[in-house]
Amino acid sequence: MYFDLMDEFPHVAKIKEEKSVSNGSGGSTKKWVLINEFECFMDTPSTSRLVEMKQLGVSFHRDMYFPYEIEIPVTARIEFEGVEYTASGEAEDQGGMHEIMRLPLKRVQ
Repeated sequence: MYFDLMDEFPHVAKIKEEKSVSNGSGGSTKKWVLINEFECFMDTPSTSRLVEMKQLGVSFHRDMYFPYEIEIPVTARIEFEGVEYTASGEAEDQGGMHEIMRLPLKRVQ
């Protein structure tokens, strides 16, 4: 894969987790709460990648590339440009170099 953005992550994404938040009257309600913001590269997958993933039974809409040291909880939502996504697979270390991870994302309906 071509990747001229090896040292550049031009986008900013937000990690959200569902947490119980006080509702002000003694109870609580579940809300998606921002836990981190990080730089990344949100990529629109190629047709061949979409076909490959579909053959594996995986539905997804975007690939997100991000620094290796960023931890994304399995149950988290990723927000980018007002759209929320969930992980549609496991993050993969690109080239085994411990520098860049790729995570397939599925849009939250």
